[in-house]
Amino acid sequence: MKSITLRLAVLSALWLLLGLTVVGLYVNRVTTRQLQDAADARISALHDAVTANVEFDAAGRLQLPHSLPTPEFEQPLSGVYWQITASGNLLRSKSLWDEILPPPRFDNNGSLWSTIKGPRNETVRLLARAITLPDFKQTVWVQVAVAQENTEREIASLRRTLLLGLSALGALLVAGVCVIVIAGLRPLRQAKTALHAMRGGQNELPALDAPNEIAPLFHEINALVAENHRTVERARSYVGNLAHALKTPLTVATNALASSVPDLALAQQQIALLNRTVAHHLARARISARSAAHSAQTGAYPLATAQEVAAAFRRIAPSIEIAVAGDATAQAAIDRQDLIELLGNLMENAIKWAQSRCRVEIGLIRAAGRADRVSIRIEDDGPGMADEVASTLARQRGERLDEVKAGSGLGLAIVEEITVLYGGSLAIVPKGALGGVRIDVMLPAFGAAGSGLA
Repeated sequence: MKSITLRLAVLSALWLLLGLTVVGLYVNRVTTRQLQDAADARISALHDAVTANVEFDAAGRLQLPHSLPTPEFEQPLSGVYWQITASGNLLRSKSLWDEILPPPRFDNNGSLWSTIKGPRNETVRLLARAITLPDFKQTVWVQVAVAQENTEREIASLRRTLLLGLSALGALLVAGVCVIVIAGLRPLRQAKTALHAMRGGQNELPALDAPNEIAPLFHEINALVAENHRTVERARSYVGNLAHALKTPLTVATNALASSVPDLALAQQQIALLNRTVAHHLARARISARSAAHSAQTGAYPLATAQEVAAAFRRIAPSIEIAVAGDATAQAAIDRQDLIELLGNLMENAIKWAQSRCRVEIGLIRAAGRADRVSIRIEDDGPGMADEVASTLARQRGERLDEVKAGSGLGLAIVEEITVLYGGSLAIVPKGALGGVRIDVMLPAFGAAGSGLA
């Protein structure tokens, strides 16, 4: 049973069946008791009327000198009977005809209710009471019996009405639940139609009037579709960039090898350039394909990481002084491997253009009393960068940064990919405090609101 509508309808029907059954049994019990009590009250009233007219004549014989105001007592086998017994004396109503009610089953004073078979083999309700008349010591038994046919008919009619009423009510309630479920699941059917349209080419889900419980689902679907679109667009851009970057080295290498005197040195140079270009684009593709939601599960410490990267570069460029300082407690919401790649590219650029020194500073920015952002500043004492070149880099970031001229930000494309992936920002300052280019990177602090990590 995979249909939510059918499942809810069946479960609701079973629950309503249980509830209505309990209610029906209770109502049936209460109303049946009330009808029986009403019938017993009538029998008790008839018994009182008969008892009030019982007398002994002068010879000590029972008699009923006054007629009773109940015509059924005078009609043979009418279903309403009385009988009086006392020490061998017996009086009975004409309605008994030649029948006799069974004697009481006890001989002490009191009363007894019982259900027995009557003169016509019918079920009758019998009330027997022992009374004592003034001036007479004999115990007189007065019995009144009334057929249960009418009472049973009323009870049966009540049960039929109750069964039909509860059945109709249950059917209406189940139908109402189905209507409510169908109406409640309407946004899901709309979403299905919208998703089908999206698969056909529509860019995003339309604005649906969805309940609060479902609206986040639509939002997440839109975000997922948008992310997929961005991934596809980035892939297209990377393929185009890679093709463009490979075209010239391939042409040069082909011409160098196809000439009458092959220029092997030039061909090897172009092949090395091809390898670097492919490695560069593969790194960018790897970063872009990674989802930040699956990264930085524990965060990374930029100061410790920068010190490790600086130690490696000191062996490569011993003539350059690399200073690393900052807040050791700063923890960024970024995967450690990506942080190493980010710092490596920035330090490599700084060392390449530095004359004698470069500096790395790590800071922690707090907001509302808690860590909010981690700042990474890298600068060198090189020649710096012209303002128009920095403006060009700012305009072209994310498009084709790898194609800017040498010395104007090699590796910044990878840095920007990493920074944007983790919700950070990157700024280029043409002239820093040391005289060279300064790069400022802002990353969310681990556990900060908006980092997606807690």
